[in-house]
Amino acid sequence: MNIRVIGDIRTGKIQPSLTGNAIVDDALIQNFCNELKNSVNHASVPVNIIAEHFFSPAIHTDDLILMDQRISRLLPDEIRSKYCIIDVDHNDLVRGNVLKVLDILKRLNKDSQEI
Repeated sequence: MNIRVIGDIRTGKIQPSLTGNAIVDDALIQNFCNELKNSVNHASVPVNIIAEHFFSPAIHTDDLILMDQRISRLLPDEIRSKYCIIDVDHNDLVRGNVLKVLDILKRLNKDSQEI
């Protein structure tokens, strides 16, 4: 299972970012990914957590997408409906707080005890 974390987008017409500084954004998004990976590393199903900076609606993926809510609000419904997107609170992404995301993932996988 792949989970893509989108906190900034570095291509396209609109390029939202967490802080306006790509180096800081990299560190914050990677920290969130690391915290999430540490929290789900006991899963019986391998989970890959990927920091995604180049999201394009033209490229379809079946991966689960965790997206900064400030970015997801910019997406039209017809794009959102093509992906499995979970909105992540901007402050949680910046601070590396994965508790709300873990609760959502547990609800999505309530039939299994892996996460």
